[in-house]
Formats: sequence, structure tokens, C-alpha cells
Amino acid sequence: METQAMKQIKGLAGFVLPLLLVVAAVAQEETAVPPFKDVTELAGIVLPDRIGRANKVTGQTWGDYDQDGWLDLYLTDTAGANVLYHNNGDGTFNISPLTASISLPDALSGGAVFADYDNDGWPDLYVLNWGANVLFHNDGGDNFTDVTELAGVGDEANGQTASFGDYDQDGYLDLYVANWSCYPNCGRPSEGDRDRLYHNNGDGTFTDVTNLLGGKTRGSGFVASFVDYDNDGDLDIYLVNDEFINPIGNVLWRNDGPGCGDGWCFTIVSKEAGADEKVMGMGLATADYDSDGDLDFYFSNAGPMTLLQNQGDGTFANAAELAGVNYPKGIGWGSVFFDFDNDGWRDLYLAVMKMADSTSAGNPLFRNNGDGAFVNLGQSSGAADEGATIGVAYADYDQDGWVDLVIGNFDQGYRLYRNQGGVNNWLTLKLVGGGKVNRDGIGARVTVVDSDGRSQMQEVKCGSSLGAGNALELYFGLGQAEATAVTIQWPDGTTQQLGPMAANQRHELRYGVNPITPIDISAAAADATPAPVTGGSQEARPTVWPWAAAALALAAALYLYRQVRRQS
Repeated sequence: METQAMKQIKGLAGFVLPLLLVVAAVAQEETAVPPFKDVTELAGIVLPDRIGRANKVTGQTWGDYDQDGWLDLYLTDTAGANVLYHNNGDGTFNISPLTASISLPDALSGGAVFADYDNDGWPDLYVLNWGANVLFHNDGGDNFTDVTELAGVGDEANGQTASFGDYDQDGYLDLYVANWSCYPNCGRPSEGDRDRLYHNNGDGTFTDVTNLLGGKTRGSGFVASFVDYDNDGDLDIYLVNDEFINPIGNVLWRNDGPGCGDGWCFTIVSKEAGADEKVMGMGLATADYDSDGDLDFYFSNAGPMTLLQNQGDGTFANAAELAGVNYPKGIGWGSVFFDFDNDGWRDLYLAVMKMADSTSAGNPLFRNNGDGAFVNLGQSSGAADEGATIGVAYADYDQDGWVDLVIGNFDQGYRLYRNQGGVNNWLTLKLVGGGKVNRDGIGARVTVVDSDGRSQMQEVKCGSSLGAGNALELYFGLGQAEATAVTIQWPDGTTQQLGPMAANQRHELRYGVNPITPIDISAAAADATPAPVTGGSQEARPTVWPWAAAALALAAALYLYRQVRRQS
């Protein structure tokens, strides 16, 4: 017969055991480390808040201007001087002594990008302004010289984003400048400012060849990308337009090679490809998010966003809602695909200025599930900045194998988010061109096959997102696998194949070396002093109440144990 004491014991057990399970779950959640941590001040990024309203677009670009092995950072300010930060190699930055020569204190600066336009091995800098854009030549890492007039690229429209790519495969980077509109300085115009396509002549000068595009260049552009969407080996151009001025929709120019009147053929195929959406388009990210061997497009809007899934036959279909990345109430700006957790699938970060109802929900980080769908990590990402975010650019600035983010907030300055790492393997590849291939291998494609049988493809890109320049290195997450094969398709059509490659290292791959011997360039990171100021992957967030509850649960369990002993 069940005694009263036994009933009490059963009742207590029914309370204690669930409590212990809840405490364990909460404790695990409370001590979990978010993927990202704001290290702006600790890293030395002290640029004052942007207070100019003439140009909303923030400019953030990564590039190793002094070739010391560490990526530096250039940030623009519409109301004052732009700043070049030198990467000290220990997780911190100092303002570069070269800053004054490229600060443009009186310009209304927007986007910016590093690009080695003359193939001398030193990244040059192109800054977009509302007014004349400026091209700075890098003089061996010791100085920058304004060569705008000589080069012929000082377009005076409302510049937003610059993208470099070698559309004619002559070994020199050409330039597309996306211009928005003169509004509100000119009232409400019927057309946006004309975009520009510049051909690199290989002698330090460029020629305006915008006429090759056959029109559709006055649609109020925010960002364009050189991208081989049809896998035919040459770079096409995709442009994201804002329908607020002249709603002609986004434009896709297919690169059809030489043979036209002025030497090169571009065909507008936006409608046929299903890529001519009319939205308030602002940011653009391109990547093979579904790992099917072709490049997809994600672009922002004043809600909902669009994910154009490449169908592999020259057409696209909007998969944003199905994939869970349409974010219908957000007013989105810059966006980037990158593998933040190194699991082998490209994730997505979206800069959100605000929600349609004027509330703030923070920038979403969408984790790629590997099945075509994404999950928004929300506040748990650690990078859900609630400012009016415009721009975003990624780079592994501390060379730990985990990709970091810098974002630009309208009227609120910039924030640096460090990726706190994890347990997955990774591979970083830096391409170096030569001969008929531009120095940084822009437009090259790299495919990595791992020991789990997965295949990932990435294309080297210079200028995208919105007013931004991501790192040119390719970052491959491997999960728990190893890289078993690497294939490089260079812009001139040359294909080179490599066997297994050591994971958790940075490798340099040089064109023209046959066979290619990967050069381990991880030594720079190994020789540097660790950066304790930035936090690490082992950092926990201590909390009190779960452990207090655990103590009470333990006391209850001891009481239960004593009661059982008495009954026995």
C-alpha cells in the first residue's frame, strides 16, 4: 500500500526532475556564445558618426594596401574626412599615416573599393562621390596619388557602388559605376543619373564605353555586379535599380563577346531571364547558395526582398519566400552571402535600415540549412545591429579562418563584428593572376570538393553589396570534412586542378605555375600576437539565476534521497 511519504516523494520527484532538465537547458542557452561580437572600440575603429545626409550610402572596403599580409579597412564619411585604418595584425587597427592623402574631406563620399587596375601588385582605391569620383593610384604602399584626370574615370553623378571585372578578358580590370539620381537637388527627375561602363586600356587610362550596353543605364542604380550567370566563361553584368526614380526594373546584360560595332557585344536579357523585377532595389549579393553549380542573386528592397534562384538554363525564379529570406517588412540595403559557421553552406546577412512600421528589429543573419531554406538567427547572432544600417562588407581580418563583418549605419558611424569561431574546418584561398589574367584573379572560379562528397563553387568578385568591397580571398567552410580536390577556372579559360589541400590554412594559388603548388600564407597569422581585446570562441556569458535554481533543485533531490532511505 502506498504510504503518505511515498506519495510526497513521487510528487517531489515529478517537480524536481523536470526542473533539473529546464535548468540544464537554460544554463546551456545562457552560456552559449553568439557567433559575432561587437569589437568596434576595442579594435580601434573610432571614426566619428556620419552626420551628412547628402549621400545615404556608406563606403566600406577591405584591402591590404601595404601588402604586409593583413587586410586594412577604408571607411567613408559624407560630412567629413574619409579614414584609412591600418591592420596591426593583432586584432587592432590604427589610423594609417597615408589617410590624409585619400581622406577627401570636402567630398560627399559614398561607396569605395580597392582594385589593382594596373596589375602592379598594389591595390589602388576608387572612391565614389556625389560629384567627381576619385581614383587613387597606390605607389608601392608608401603613398597614394590622385590619377583621376589621367585615367578618365572622374564621373560627376551621384555615385553609389563601383564594381571591377575584366569583361573582355584582356587581363585588365574594367569598371562599372552605378549612379542613383540628382534628387532632391534637382526636383523629381524623369530619369536617374546615367551609369558608366569604363574599358581599361591597359596603359593607365580608361575609355567610356557605356554605349556598348545599348541603353537601360538611367534607371537610378544602386549596385551592379560582374557575374558569369550563364556559366559560359565570360562576365555578364547585373544591375539593381531603385524604382523610386524611372522604374525600368533591374537589368541583366549578357556578355556575347567580340564582333559588335565598337568591339564588344552585350545583350539585354532581363525579361527573358526573369531578372527584371521592379523594386526599390538597393543591395546585391551573388553566390551559389544552393550548391548546384551556378550563381544566384539576392537583392534588397523596401520589403519584401528577392532571391533569384538560377535555374541553370539562363532563367531565374524568385525563391525568397520559400527560402525564408524575403523579410517582407524590412527596408533592406546592403547584403552579403558568406559562410559564417564554416559548415559548407553560404549564409546571408542583410543590412536593414528599419522596418516598414518604423520599429527596429536588428539586421537578420540567415543561416543556410543546406536544403534550400534559411533560418533567421535574430538577436542570437550577436550582429543584429539595430542602427539604420546601409552597408556591409566581409573579410577575415584577423586570419583565424572565421569571416568577420563591418557595417555602416546612416548617421551613426561604423561597427566591426568579429566572428568568434567554432569547431568546423575551413580553407582560405588567395588567387594571384599573371599574363592575360588580372593580378587578383577577378572573375576566376574555384570549386572545392570535400571528403563528404560536397562541391562548392565561388567566383572572385571586386565590388558588390552596396558601396562596398569584400575581401578578394575566397573563404570555404568544410564542416568536419577535408578538401580533397580544388579546381581553378581562370578568366582566360585555363583550368588547373589540385589534389587534397590542408584545411585550416590560408593558401596562395598562382596562375601560370604548372602544376600549382599551394603556398601556405598562414605564417603571418601564426607570428602575430593574439588579440585578447576582441574576445574568443570560449567566452561565456555568466548568469546567476539558472545556477541558483540548480542549487535549489539539488537540495530538493537530496531531500528526496533521504526520504527514500527512510522508507527503505
